[in-house]
Amino acid sequence: MKDFFKGSSLKVLIIAVVVLLGLAIYTATAGGTFIAGLLGLVSAPMQSIATDVTGGVTEFFDLESYSKEELKALVERLQQERSALAQQLVDYEDKKRENEQLKQQLQIAELEPENKMCSATVIGRDPNDVFAGFSIDQGSLSGVSVGDPVITGQGLVGVVSQVYATSSVVTCLLSEDLQVAAVSIDREESGVVTSSVITASSGLLRLNYLSSETKLEEGDIITTSGAGGSYPANIIIGQVQSVEKSENDISKYAVIKPYEDLAHVKDVQVIISFPGKGEEAPTLPVGGEDHAKEDGE
Repeated sequence: MKDFFKGSSLKVLIIAVVVLLGLAIYTATAGGTFIAGLLGLVSAPMQSIATDVTGGVTEFFDLESYSKEELKALVERLQQERSALAQQLVDYEDKKRENEQLKQQLQIAELEPENKMCSATVIGRDPNDVFAGFSIDQGSLSGVSVGDPVITGQGLVGVVSQVYATSSVVTCLLSEDLQVAAVSIDREESGVVTSSVITASSGLLRLNYLSSETKLEEGDIITTSGAGGSYPANIIIGQVQSVEKSENDISKYAVIKPYEDLAHVKDVQVIISFPGKGEEAPTLPVGGEDHAKEDGE
């Protein structure tokens, strides 16, 4: 006990007594408002916590009052409501995509009103296809057939190569299997757009068979020419990135950057009918087969 009074605990006790006496004196002169406010400051958070706990306990006991059958029915109803809300969200996204497709189709149709089109969505891609081919959700039941051009609002993206009842396979414009008769709307120079493993890896195309005196330059716009009847005329393909000398040193070619990101297309339009469809395909220039082999190297 002596150690207690000699230690620091005695000092703490004395200070506490002095503080309490001071508060008592102040309370007597201030009408007790200070102590009341101090106590209110301390008790207010506790009252709030007590209220929350009481509400939670009340809700708990309310659930306890339900029978087993009532609780089961409540759970089933909540699950049904959740499913209904999820379906509404899916329907909303479907309508949103459909509206975007119709808007895109309308914009394209205004430019080429004689072309008949079918809206489609990309539903699959082959990860092993280095040429970015893909599948769409429209097939023969929608009028789609092999050879139909596939486009977006940004330009040509490919051609239908396989058709089933409700789906189709599209060969991308980056494929080395496609050749598209094209023209420069700025210079009125024509050529054939192709691709290869090398150009496809960079998302680029080549406009081959340009003369050595070509006037093409960076920024010129390249579109389909319509020659041969495989594609309608005036579909945008891309923009000239550079003009290079061909491997044979006789002609030149242009490197084309497509306006569309061909490897990440989501919604497309299939042109199922257009004026001049099915006309005789154009023949390649003399030595064209050799050039094509060089392009694919």
